[in-house]
Formats: sequence, structure tokens, C-alpha cells
Amino acid sequence: MEPSALTLSSNDPKVINACYAEHQLFDFYGLQAKDHYVFLPGQGIKVRVSEIGKGEPLIIVPGNTGDVFPLASLLAEFGDRRIIAINRPGGGLSEGMDHNSVDIRRFAVTTLETVLNYFDLKNIDIVAHSMGAHWSLWLAMDRPKLVRSLTLLGNPGNVMKGRPPLLLRLIGKPPLNKLFFKLLMPADKSNALRSLKFIGHSRQTLSELPEELSSCYYTFGLLPHYLISLTSLMENAAPKIDEEQLKYLKQPTLFILGTKDTFCSIETGKQIAAAIPDCRFKVIEGAGHLPWLESPANCGYLIKEFLAER
Repeated sequence: MEPSALTLSSNDPKVINACYAEHQLFDFYGLQAKDHYVFLPGQGIKVRVSEIGKGEPLIIVPGNTGDVFPLASLLAEFGDRRIIAINRPGGGLSEGMDHNSVDIRRFAVTTLETVLNYFDLKNIDIVAHSMGAHWSLWLAMDRPKLVRSLTLLGNPGNVMKGRPPLLLRLIGKPPLNKLFFKLLMPADKSNALRSLKFIGHSRQTLSELPEELSSCYYTFGLLPHYLISLTSLMENAAPKIDEEQLKYLKQPTLFILGTKDTFCSIETGKQIAAAIPDCRFKVIEGAGHLPWLESPANCGYLIKEFLAER
């Protein structure tokens, strides 16, 4: 069954506000993005892709609902690369969808492969976060010739013993999941970053983040397709990637995990890294599930060092 696209109108004030907030955030970090809209044949969904900079391509696959904007501070570290940042369906002003209408693994691989084909890219480096890392692991397993290397940021989705914290799991449990979604979403811009507390980020970190990031979290959460896209994504939880599957991963991999990441412990992170044949495991002290928020320069350095060796 094909998913039904939940379209967004460019005249909708909520869409206009989200676009403006992202533009302001990108300006804050000195980023200029060119938008592409990639249609997924046979799936009825248009995906928004943000292209930033010039140089050798670097694919970015964000986590959570699929918004690119939380990665802005990290993207600013890759000034010598051409960033192809994929706003996954349901996030980042891509069209929304009910994820219960698809085979999620097939859909994930097809989505990423279609974007790569649009840009005529093969044998590429991928930097991916959380659910985006889970999707990227599937791509690397199912289309190994497309992927040269993987960088996994934070716990990479439902892998081995890792899993989301309780509140996020409740968003995947109908019929009360929409209520829990509303509890998670901010009431106003002043508490727009509060959901980041649940995933390991401290008050100190949140107080130091720019107001432009708060505006993005608030305005994107108000988009009309956000509720269905996120709750259905959590309902149709990604099938677990176990140790046996990881053993067949052929690509060199960098796994960066914060010590405060509530999706998995450092011990579990070590076990995930040990299951991957060619994996370098790095820890960011005091960082949460989005480890670059505490230390974008450190994360950027580790990734660039890893890519330089490829």
C-alpha cells in the first residue's frame, strides 16, 4: 500500500514561520542552503533536500521526525564539503505521511536511494543521527555499493539493546499516543527545548543554545502533518537490528555516543561497536542524544579525521 502524502501549503502561516525560523538559524551558523524537492516514485511523497556548500558530497540523514535543522551547528563544521541533507518524510518541510502504510525498511532504503540517484551519487559518506542512522544502516546493508563509510551519531535507533526513553515509547502506543505527543511538544518558544532534557541534555547546555534553535523546535512542531508523521513513525517502530546483522556490515564506521544519551548506555554502545567489523567508537563526555549540541567542534573534528582516512 502506498502512503498518502500530507502536503504543506507554502501560503500556510505555520509553514512560512517554520521556513523563516530555519533561515534565521542557518544564518546564525553562516549556512546557505539550496532546496531541492525529490519525488519518490510509487510512494507519492516529496522529500525536501537541503544542499549546502561545495566540495566532495557528504550525506546527512537526521534523526527523530527527520528535521535537518537540529544539526545546524555540526553542519557548520564541514565548510569544505558539499552537504546533501535529507529531511526525512514527515520532517523538515518534506511532505508528511502515515508511516503505518509502508514496509518501513523498504521505504527507508528506497527513500535514501532515490535521493542519491537524484544527485547522481554513488559510493558516498553518510553522517546520520538516531532513526536516520538506523535507516542508513539498512541502506549500507541492502545497497552496499552506494555507501563508502558511515558515521553514527547518538544511539542509532532500535539497535541491539538500545531503545528510546519511556515518553518517546509512549508516543508509539495508541490510543493515548497523541496525548503524550502534546505533552512533549512545547507550549511556547520559552520551553521549546524542554524535550531535549528527556534525552540527556543538561540545563546548562540548553541555556547556551541560540534562540534561533528554540524557534525552529517550536515552529516545526506546529506544522499540520507533524502529529501524524511522528506518532505513526513511533507506532511502526523500526525492526531491531541485531548483532548478527551488524556482523555483515562492510563499511568503515564511526560511532559517536554521548555519556548522557538516554537511548543507550556506554556499555551498550561498546557492544554495538564491537559487533560491527570495522568500527571506531568515540565518546563525548557529558553529551546527550544529540552529542554535537555539547561539542560541535569536537564532533566535527572526529568526523573529519575519520573521513580523511577513507
